[in-house]
Amino acid sequence: MGKLYPPSPTQWADFQRDFTSGLIWCTYRHNYAPIRPSTFTTDVGWGCMLRSGQGLLANALAVQFMGRGWNRPVPGDPMWDIYVKILSWFLDDMNAKSPFSVHRIALLGKQLGKNIGEWFGPSTTSQVTQALVHNFPQSGLSVYVTTDGVIYKDQVEEIATKKKTASFGHLLILVTIRLGIDKLNAIYKDAIKATFEFPQSLGIAGGRPSSSYYFVGYQGDDLFYLDPHHSRNIVETKDLSAYTAEDFATYHCETIRKIDISAIDPSMLLAFYCRDRSEFDALCERVKELNARPGMGSSIFTVGEKAPDYEVDDESRLLSVTDEEDEDLELIL
Repeated sequence: MGKLYPPSPTQWADFQRDFTSGLIWCTYRHNYAPIRPSTFTTDVGWGCMLRSGQGLLANALAVQFMGRGWNRPVPGDPMWDIYVKILSWFLDDMNAKSPFSVHRIALLGKQLGKNIGEWFGPSTTSQVTQALVHNFPQSGLSVYVTTDGVIYKDQVEEIATKKKTASFGHLLILVTIRLGIDKLNAIYKDAIKATFEFPQSLGIAGGRPSSSYYFVGYQGDDLFYLDPHHSRNIVETKDLSAYTAEDFATYHCETIRKIDISAIDPSMLLAFYCRDRSEFDALCERVKELNARPGMGSSIFTVGEKAPDYEVDDESRLLSVTDEEDEDLELIL
């Protein structure tokens, strides 16, 4: 994501190291406490997009706190405590230590019209991600969601400066798009691949119809991806100092998988992370350059200065959703 591996004797080894050690892999889990009021103790068969969204957010936070180019630390490394804290936020528990658990994701989805156990699409995933982060300001992250294929600078400015510091930065941009009816329109293939080259890229959550993957790079017409369709036993929550490297081994994928871009679903969620205003400005310039590039085909999304008056930003819409079913959620919506 944003890193080029030029042909060299170590090209594949370098890529393999970063894929297996520099990405957080979120998958199905089983044996967790039921997601009330349902009896689900696993998300096998329905939670793949929830897990792809988790992975996208987890990698955004990893970049934010450990920088791009991070690799899996071990106990004693300077980054170990930060790494443990980030992953603990995603453990499958309803307690306050796990603000990004599958429990909270599923319950927020329920407030947005998705029954617990129902598959999410990219739009629901983006809105739930925004609400999760809004409800956990300790992450230091802001989330901007656009569902019409346009990143509006005035909306980004408002969201990116809402934090207590009022300074622009630590921004996750989520772009939900549909690039075809039943299958991906071939005219968009090159533009999709080009977005992985953006330094701000965090990949794409998408996949096949009703089967989500988390795409993180490409070679030729093949997209590399993390597959959430592997069930693992839960990692129990405990004091941060008690975790070992083995506890989080299943959050890293040793198998590199790829799929031809023509086989992916046309509905997808693109993600970008901007550490500060200069990175956001650079992202906007890259989008404009991509859309103006000869032979690129059609634009997949654009940048606009000001949203039309009828636009309602997704955060406001989410914040109007109230929780009336579970008083223990501790969600500020």
